Amino acid sequence: MALFEDNMQISELLLSNPLQVLPVLDKALASVCSEMHKGNGHQEVMQPKKNIHGRLTGLPVCAELTRTKLPRTRDLGWFLSVTGTIIRTSLVKLLESKKQYTCNKCKHVFMQEADFEQFYTASKPGRCPNPELCNSVKFTVSSGKGSTVCRDYQEVKLQEQVQKLAIGTIPRSMAIVLQDDLVDCCKPGDDVTVFGIVRRRWRPLNADTRVDIEIVIEANYVQVNNEQRTKSSITEELRQEFENFWSKSCTTPLTARNKILASVCPQVYGLYLVKLAVTLVLVGGVQRHAENGTRIRGESHMLLVGDPGTGKSQFLKYVAKIVGRSILTTGIGSTSAGLTVTAVKDSGEWQLEAGALVLADGGVCCIDEFSSIREHDKASIHEAMEQQTLSVAKAGLVCKLNTRTTILAATNPKGNYNPEQLEMGVKCGLWRRCKITSVSLNHCLPT
Repeated sequence: MALFEDNMQISELLLSNPLQVLPVLDKALASVCSEMHKGNGHQEVMQPKKNIHGRLTGLPVCAELTRTKLPRTRDLGWFLSVTGTIIRTSLVKLLESKKQYTCNKCKHVFMQEADFEQFYTASKPGRCPNPELCNSVKFTVSSGKGSTVCRDYQEVKLQEQVQKLAIGTIPRSMAIVLQDDLVDCCKPGDDVTVFGIVRRRWRPLNADTRVDIEIVIEANYVQVNNEQRTKSSITEELRQEFENFWSKSCTTPLTARNKILASVCPQVYGLYLVKLAVTLVLVGGVQRHAENGTRIRGESHMLLVGDPGTGKSQFLKYVAKIVGRSILTTGIGSTSAGLTVTAVKDSGEWQLEAGALVLADGGVCCIDEFSSIREHDKASIHEAMEQQTLSVAKAGLVCKLNTRTTILAATNPKGNYNPEQLEMGVKCGLWRRCKITSVSLNHCLPT
């Protein structure tokens, strides 16, 4: 249903007051579902769905509604969409959203809803809501069937995409609340677009303690964009330009290739062989599946070996700049947990937080000073490079994550260069997983 095209008045009301309009939309959908069930001839077999929610997607493309940066305090109460990367997911919990109470004076039975702004704390009602003005303050919690309403509940952490931020900006993260059918819709490393309401919440108040208020998004719909990142947006004009370029150079294809290589990392002069290798790595290959079920990866890893000052870091920065999904890190400050996945304890429970290889799934992970990584940390990325998966068994959490990424690493040789025996500082098992190895030397001119 194209709501924003059919009824602009309701659309504006929904965007500005989603807390009041969305429950009305859910009730309308539930009533339509019950009417359809009554008119159906199979009422004994079919039952109407209880939790029905209206999901909104495809907001108008404007700076106020579609964001690449996390919302702030001025956006409280608005319905908008935020694009980012999931870096942490919690376990699915059972949330007691409503509880039934009985007034001790007038025996009025009513439901008390948990407060979202106080982390769904089920606070006791202040006065009896009986329209006959009972005003009693004593209640009893009901314990019969239907006295409580429970929902599935999960929290994930959304981080801003680094490639869409300004240079030197540290990406921020924000908690996203998922309920009912939205739980388990994404995993760490997924690129998602979250449509929801910007809300605030705080812990229950205590005497002589400061109140810490945080901004969260109550998700209405989560769109996973993993499949979109592999699709190239080639327009007809761009396709025609490529065809004209290669038609003019059909007799001299190597000359056309050299023109393309000249535009690769233009800040580095020469080194056409290295630029050709980097270009082939960026283009990648085709993933294949054998008849016996064996999967052959299409991504090729590359290792740049060279003396200081040969432009290795410039190639890594250039690749991280032009690739839409990329991570640039150094081996000095990287550990096995930072490269793969780490288990963190938040609010009394263990959660998995994605590392560099998981966040670069479907893109390129550039690692500078590759030889500076400790040996036991290097062994943790063997599976990620060859099988392109990551098996995790930490703190009682057992799962397997995708690491379909191309690794472009750079390192310095150990000692003086010897053409017969090159000491790269990388073990044989890790070096053999790199399909291309480029060696660059810094020749010293005689005085």
